[in-house]
Amino acid sequence: MGRIREQYISTGKVRFVYKHFAILGPESNRAAEASECAAEQGQFWPFHDAVFADQNTTRSTLSQERLVELAGTLGLDTDAFAECLRSGRYTSFVTQQSLGIQSLGVRGTPAFLVNGVFISGAQPFEVFQQVIDEQLAQAGVEPPASVAEATATPTPVPPPTESAPPAGGQHSDE
Repeated sequence: MGRIREQYISTGKVRFVYKHFAILGPESNRAAEASECAAEQGQFWPFHDAVFADQNTTRSTLSQERLVELAGTLGLDTDAFAECLRSGRYTSFVTQQSLGIQSLGVRGTPAFLVNGVFISGAQPFEVFQQVIDEQLAQAGVEPPASVAEATATPTPVPPPTESAPPAGGQHSDE
């Protein structure tokens, strides 16, 4: 995502929207709901990333207890987070997003739609670049110059700051 963010999203040429596609059963649904609970505290993306990073550890479980523990490592109010998760207030939201994605014919993750063009699986930047540039051209928008072309000499750039996504909504990276 780094190069896509740098070349397209941060330039305002492309808007990135994340939707839940919880297809691996109850734990997958619980993790998606938990990310919405984290969003209430402005931590959707850090929590999302922590859950995915945790998959490869020996404590890899998406139990409510583990999700609350992960929330705590990010400094979230774990009481509010646990109450949110227990309440089930995002169950319908996650289910509806998953069904919507499934209705598009998507069967696995990661999956990407670029203006209706489906990209399946983890792909190199060049695959995204080609599809995005084609879609921008069709919309009459000039694709951005490549990062290499835009910068004559390397300049250190601070990492982007992420704004808090709205709770219970589509999470964009603008």
